[in-house]
Amino acid sequence: MKRKLFFVFFLFLLLSCNKDSQKVSLEGGKWDPQVREALNGLMASSGKSSYAVFDFDQTSIVHDISQALCVYQIEHLRYAEAPFHHFLDGIPSPEEPMPETGITYAEMGSILAAEYDSLTAILESGESIEAVRQSYLYLDFRARMCSLYEAMDNRWGSWVAYLWQPGLLAGFTENEAKTLIRDAIAEHLGLDKLAVEPWHSPDGQWGGDVMRGIWVAPEMKDLYHCLEVAGIDVYVCSASLELIVEVLACDSIMGFGLPAEQVYGLRFVSGERIIAEFDPDYKQPNREGKVDCIRAYIAPAYGNAGPVLVAGDSNGDVAMLTAFPDMRHGLIIDVGRSPESPIGQLATQAKEEGNTGLYLLQPSFER
Repeated sequence: MKRKLFFVFFLFLLLSCNKDSQKVSLEGGKWDPQVREALNGLMASSGKSSYAVFDFDQTSIVHDISQALCVYQIEHLRYAEAPFHHFLDGIPSPEEPMPETGITYAEMGSILAAEYDSLTAILESGESIEAVRQSYLYLDFRARMCSLYEAMDNRWGSWVAYLWQPGLLAGFTENEAKTLIRDAIAEHLGLDKLAVEPWHSPDGQWGGDVMRGIWVAPEMKDLYHCLEVAGIDVYVCSASLELIVEVLACDSIMGFGLPAEQVYGLRFVSGERIIAEFDPDYKQPNREGKVDCIRAYIAPAYGNAGPVLVAGDSNGDVAMLTAFPDMRHGLIIDVGRSPESPIGQLATQAKEEGNTGLYLLQPSFER
């Protein structure tokens, strides 16, 4: 009897090991062969109790989850306190003129709030959202929202945009916001939904291009899974609002099934309802702040060691791609950044080394 039990136990261990060894090798898919080989080598040789850190937008997923949410809110006119904040939360100088427009940011906000009030009144009268979207008023509203975002991004840079865009959730409770985010993901998720779409007002004065859709490539889901099987814990460190990222990153069906404690993003101050104000006591993971966030909240659990793998796609990820001397590989997702940019220079280094050195360049899975 003892011999039989020993045999069953031995067989179980053998099957478990074989199962793990199969899972720890990335499937082919659209991986660059040299990148795949390097990642498999890292997973095979990294010890337990190590970790990897991924950017989220355009790295873990294709396109940008915050932009997808922003588009969804505009198309469904779903705001909590739009007339109160006049769509201006996070803008440093509302009385400053918007470039080449003849109006101030505050005046644009007042126009948007008035248009929003009129549009919601039309919906409340029984008109369908599909019909409303064909109206001059709606087309002007969405184009003005697009112009407002581009103007503030050009004037003050991404940090202000990172506050303004998720700040459109202001007034919702956290549960209400999560419901809204899930609805946006459900509508925008899918390879066939990726697009860049022009939004212009009927008079041609306002508007620009918006990015539609998000997609979780199976190759990236496989990488997350294989790293975990190899004993390498996976973390997300994103300059999108943590609340938004968590909804997809922690979903085991649509996303990656990560525990919430392994997702770090920008954080607003806590309260009964969302307020568009960054928490001053938290190391916000934006640019160099990503390194501070990793060192403060992640590295201490690993003896203050750096991540064995860091993945990113933009200049905002360069700091964490270059800060850790014990990093074994930096994975760069190629989304067409300028070769002269800081991230472009790391990408050039990866190309010159044939994806056999410190940095690995992987074409975007959108292509």
